[in-house]
Parts: sequence; C-alpha cells; structure tokens
Amino acid sequence: MKTKIKSKMSRTFSGNFTGAYKKFTMSHMREHTSLPEAFLSKPLNLCKVALVSTAGVHLETDEPFDVDNPAGDHTFRIIPSDISEQELTVTHIYIDTKFAKSDPTIVFPLPQLKQAAADGKIGSPSSINIGLNGGILDTALAEKESIPKVVELFLNEGIDAALLVPG
Repeated sequence: MKTKIKSKMSRTFSGNFTGAYKKFTMSHMREHTSLPEAFLSKPLNLCKVALVSTAGVHLETDEPFDVDNPAGDHTFRIIPSDISEQELTVTHIYIDTKFAKSDPTIVFPLPQLKQAAADGKIGSPSSINIGLNGGILDTALAEKESIPKVVELFLNEGIDAALLVPG
C-alpha cells in the first residue's frame, strides 16, 4: 500500500510540477567515445532479436524491483521467450502499471516479436529477454554492473539486435 501511495503521489506531482523533473535528463551521463557504433552485420530478417523493457517487467516468481530505493533499482530480470503473458507482472513506481499488469504485451510485446519472426521480418526471437526498472536516478551502478552483464548475456546468446520498449 505504501508503494502504491508513493507511486500515485509521484505521478500526480510530475503532472502538476513539471519543472521539478528537470533532473530527469541525460546531462549527467558520460559519453562513451571508446564504444563503437553498432550496425547490423546482416539483414534484420536474419537477426536474433531480444526485448529490453524499462517498464519493470519481470516474472511473477522473480523478486520485484526495489521501488523504495531512492536511487532506483539498477538490477535486471531475465525473461525467457517461452513464458506466457500470465507469468509476467510489472513493478514500477513512476508509471501507472494497472494496464500493463492486465496486458503485459503493452510494455513487453513478446507475442508480437514472435509474430514478426513468423512473418519473416526478423530471423528469430531470442530465448532470453531483459526486464529493467526505469526511473533510475543514479545510473552509476547500472553503467558499471548491469549493462555489462546484459551485454555479455546477449553476446553469449548470439543476439544480433535488441528492441527497447520504454516504460
């Protein structure tokens, strides 16, 4: 109940005091000039594609994201492609999760990704996908810990591209 109240308050506050959210910019991010630009090495219809959602999507059996952490929860959850929509839930403080909980494909379009593969638009869906919790105010841990782990997972799985679905 406490988290629901905090969530409602933060959404109400953001709607009425938009100037207070100027700190939600990317100005604090460091530019990573040593990283290469990413280009597909093959056509999209031959690529293995993963989903990455920042809407706080995770399996119902997973530990929920820590929405009470003032800095935000930088951790991620692995979501296999062979799960059903009924096995997913959403934990997020800065978005209204009511509709996403009743239809997770709003923020995690796995059936649509599978259909894109069936239609020949992508090669195949990845066997693993990633759920993140957006609204991370202190991105240092995400940059140092979480993102490198996700990149390593994707490289080990032979994932060619990721579709980012913001929350």
